[in-house]
Amino acid sequence: MNQPGVTPRVRGADSLQLRFMLLVFASAALLAVIAATIAYQLAQARALASSRSSVEALATAVEKTLAIGAFANDAVLLKEVAGGLARNELVDLVEVVATDGRALARMPRPGAADTSGGTLLTRPVVSPFDDREHLGQLRIRLNDAKVQADADREAYTLAAAMAGQAALLALILYLLAARMVSRPIVRLASALRRMTPGSGERLQTPPGHARDEIGVLIAGANELLDSNERQLTVERELRAEVEAMEAQYRQIFDSSSAGIFVLNEGGRLINGNPTVSRVVGLSMDELRTLSEDDFIARVFNRPEQVRQMIDAATARGETMSADLELVQVGDERRWVHCLISVQQVAVDGQTVEGVIYDITDRKSDENAVRHRAEHDALTQLKNRAAGQATLERLVAETQARDAALSVACIDLDGFKQINDSHGHQSGDEVLVACAERMRTAVRRSSDLIARLGGDEFLVALRDVGPQDAVLSQVMRDLIGGLSRPITLSTGEIVSVGVSIGVACLPLHGSDPLQLVRAADEALYHVKRNGKLAYALALPG
Repeated sequence: MNQPGVTPRVRGADSLQLRFMLLVFASAALLAVIAATIAYQLAQARALASSRSSVEALATAVEKTLAIGAFANDAVLLKEVAGGLARNELVDLVEVVATDGRALARMPRPGAADTSGGTLLTRPVVSPFDDREHLGQLRIRLNDAKVQADADREAYTLAAAMAGQAALLALILYLLAARMVSRPIVRLASALRRMTPGSGERLQTPPGHARDEIGVLIAGANELLDSNERQLTVERELRAEVEAMEAQYRQIFDSSSAGIFVLNEGGRLINGNPTVSRVVGLSMDELRTLSEDDFIARVFNRPEQVRQMIDAATARGETMSADLELVQVGDERRWVHCLISVQQVAVDGQTVEGVIYDITDRKSDENAVRHRAEHDALTQLKNRAAGQATLERLVAETQARDAALSVACIDLDGFKQINDSHGHQSGDEVLVACAERMRTAVRRSSDLIARLGGDEFLVALRDVGPQDAVLSQVMRDLIGGLSRPITLSTGEIVSVGVSIGVACLPLHGSDPLQLVRAADEALYHVKRNGKLAYALALPG
């Protein structure tokens, strides 16, 4: 990997210059071989023709002398002429033959080993006085070895010159290419690597390259640098804007009065603002550890309700909202109003975005208002309206489950006398004490205790029928508890009696009104027969 600011060096087979050089030399070598071969053949042919021409020129020079010798039949003259020709190194043998085949003269070249295998040149010998009279024939046998050696030497010399010329041309082309192309490109690459993006630096065109391909390449590179610089400027401006917006959004995110959190598909915390920490009662360090845990299960009292909101938001593509109770920390119950939306982040992934507002105070106020609306202000038992509504709900649930329900109407005996003789304050104290004793006798939170008005009360026991031991036990506890003496704030001790009538679903009725009426009839039966007891209504 190249280090920044260091110009890489191209070596070996990756070097364009080296490949160009090898290509030039290979081409030059091929051309040199072809040229040398052609030059060799041409030179050899030329040398052979030159040797033959030289010998023929010598024969022409002595032609007249040979004609005189042959005409005069002068053997000495013929031998001298033949010997002169035979002394030429290109000739192996010289013969002068008469027309009848007699050898007039025969002279081999001194030192010639074999005179029978060379090339034979012949010229006619005619009379010096009449060209039409043939006297004989001049036969010259060439020294082919010498002729071939001279031809080869000349051919090799020419071929070597051609090959050298080709090599020299290749070297010149290589040096020119390196100087005019390769080196400028390498310098261009080095200059480009030294440049800092966006610095405004540009490549300088070398002298002599303004109009050639190097100049065009540099101009194109400078245009690219201009374009990159403009793009970098735009990107810097956009980055600055994005960073400013991110800082603004981060400030809003961190300082928002609403708790904002982001969960992954598995319910783990990805991010959350400081308000989340304050609302859920966990420190930021504890929140960060929740990124490895299920945030929903750790924070919300009913995690399944939050998951149902997530499923609904995914299915509808809408933001879902609900009031949710948080996991209780200490004695305080805390509530939030929660908005849930789901964002798709991939083909098969999603994030859950949540916003929570602390509504604990509002919820407390609502609960207080609801409690005041549903409960008797004195005894804190459910009032008549809430008692009737609760009884209707219990009857419907019991019928849906095909279960049992017992309803008791309670009346305090002797309460009016205490109220008249000791005052309303004392009467209120008696009612409060009786309400507390009823709560002691009827322990289950799923059961109902309501004050219908004055000294009349209503009790409903879920899943309790007329034959159940629980019914008689609760009734005895009510009678025993309500009939115990009550100490007033004045120090006086008073007592009340109690009459109870009981009706059961479905034995004595199928709706709340029938059950209350049947229990009332049973209550008055108790009053007529001595009080301080309970009675079960007659079957309807």
